[in-house]
Amino acid sequence: MSIRLLQDDLINKIAAGEVIERPASVVKELLENAIDARPSRIAVRISGGGGRSIEVEDDGQGIPLAEISLAFQRHATSKLSSESDLQQILTMGFRGEALPSIAAVAKVQVYSRHAEENGLFFHMEGGKMQACEPRECLPGTRMLVDDLFFNTPARKHFQKSSVSEGICINELVARYALARPDISISFSSEGRLYYKTPGNGQLKDAVIAVYGSSFLEQLLPFTYEGEKITLSGYISRPEFKKSNRKLQVFYINHRPIRSPLLYRAIDQACQGFLVSREFPVAIVNITIDPQEVDVNVHPQKTEVRFRRDQEVFRAVYEALKNCLEEYQVSFRGYKLSNAEGYAGTGLAEAMANQWISGGIPSFQSCAPPSAPPVRTKQTEPEPQIAPEDVNSLNIIGQFHNSYILAEIERSLFIVDQHAAHERIMFNRWQESQHSVQPCQELMFPIILELSVSQIDLLQEQHRFFTELGFDIDILGHNSIIIRGVPPGLNGHEEETVVEMLYASEPGGREQWRQKAIISMACHQAIKAGQNLSRAEMFNLIKDLLAGPDHKYCPHGRPTLIKISSQDMERMFKR
Repeated sequence: MSIRLLQDDLINKIAAGEVIERPASVVKELLENAIDARPSRIAVRISGGGGRSIEVEDDGQGIPLAEISLAFQRHATSKLSSESDLQQILTMGFRGEALPSIAAVAKVQVYSRHAEENGLFFHMEGGKMQACEPRECLPGTRMLVDDLFFNTPARKHFQKSSVSEGICINELVARYALARPDISISFSSEGRLYYKTPGNGQLKDAVIAVYGSSFLEQLLPFTYEGEKITLSGYISRPEFKKSNRKLQVFYINHRPIRSPLLYRAIDQACQGFLVSREFPVAIVNITIDPQEVDVNVHPQKTEVRFRRDQEVFRAVYEALKNCLEEYQVSFRGYKLSNAEGYAGTGLAEAMANQWISGGIPSFQSCAPPSAPPVRTKQTEPEPQIAPEDVNSLNIIGQFHNSYILAEIERSLFIVDQHAAHERIMFNRWQESQHSVQPCQELMFPIILELSVSQIDLLQEQHRFFTELGFDIDILGHNSIIIRGVPPGLNGHEEETVVEMLYASEPGGREQWRQKAIISMACHQAIKAGQNLSRAEMFNLIKDLLAGPDHKYCPHGRPTLIKISSQDMERMFKR
């Protein structure tokens, strides 16, 4: 096979594949260019999940008429002039690859006006210029990208559904909106506005605009000032956790990044507050000398390398750890001070425990009816426990008010009380989710502010919430009122609804319902640290063993550990 030079249009398509993987890649590049133009506002509008059309409009500096064609040449940029500039990059873009890559695989129209010049119109299709002419337009730049991958059907074929691509773009724009609270950034899909940040420079107001005020109430602010690094942002309260890292975002000098190093710093800071496979929400802004970080690692510019890894790791770890510890101290102090009024009646400890756990539910009412098995984890065959063996259950006691020690037929069982009750509640909800559950009316209705996407999900799943026992109405554009909830939430009403509405993922509504029920079960279950009577411990274990999949909670954590008498003798070398 002979060696030959590729044609320019094929070279451009191959190069575009490194930068433009999906519609979100186009939005990212155009959004970064808009930010570098120093605007006060940016509007992102899409249709068809971005595959049909993408529009990014800003009121920034605009593109000079004499430079518009050069802007679509590969490796042409206004942000670098020498090799030394690579050591102190503060702009979002700098490689000069975005616009030519987009133009190679889409139909691009540009309306722009620079300073005191007349406006211009520029049109390209598949990397070829179709028009370039003066035209009246507003100051700034408006980029329209239509029919993405129209000339690369293989790439277009492998795109996800428009709903999935739209969710991805929504999340991406949200990250940039939090990165630059000084710019008013809005996102619209199919003509509907989902959020618009005020652009007043306050991160908390940007968070409210994107996720709602109820989300902000679950976050703890933190700041940190070191010799060469400054941190600020939010981390969620320990009780507000997620099953993945999607809501953990890092910014280096306002640039959104991903970093395994910083993920490990969060995990270590949260040790003792969260269990494995639970992740906090985190918004971490890092300001550092640009010479201390290399952002020119990958064309996507989301991967970085630090010159002093350990200093950055330690700063993030200390900032988050101190924030969580201060919250824990103040929260426990508040609970105990409110319980002191009951000291004379001997109820101080009981009130404090009830505050922590949300009250002790009645296990006798939680026994699930027979239900088809719902597997959450592939495991070895479960040991068969006959009814007469359960009747021989002997409660030994509680360890650390979190684990129940029990004996059944010469075997020791160690039961995680929260995971066990979570499995019981989940099985009960799985069996009864197609019938309307009782609703407990709230004495004081709760009003929440949510994001538009959450309101959409609530409207779509309103019947499902009603079947679960919720009485919820929509008050306005982004607010709801909760008048009733299922029994047993005990002070976790607001937190439960918010977490259920954040369980939505591109995996489909059935997957969302499953995660929503898991959230319900988690909040209704008793908590670690809660003192139980022997009768309650007995009923908990009996109900657990009576249901399917009793060895694991819905999140996949073990509910119990069995140690046979033979295992015990072997461990003690008898």
